[in-house]
Amino acid sequence: MLGPSRPVPQLGGRVRIKHFGGSVEHGTIVSVHEQGARLSVEGEDGERYEFVLSPANARFVSAEDAHGPRLELLGRYAWVRAFRQGA
Repeated sequence: MLGPSRPVPQLGGRVRIKHFGGSVEHGTIVSVHEQGARLSVEGEDGERYEFVLSPANARFVSAEDAHGPRLELLGRYAWVRAFRQGA
């Protein structure tokens, strides 16, 4: 049986928030809704972001603004690599 081909959103999971303009911050998933299609994420500065899974490209995009931040789910080992590299 095959498993998921990418990380599955889980409460407490690590993420990378990619802001318009290129800045990046790390965050943590604080709530999961709609079977993982809607996420609340807390950034490094404590700000709360809402993301939804885009049906067009299967990526997490801002729930509030089409030009808002994008979300990248990090697997356990990807988070460690990114943290060590300072990404």
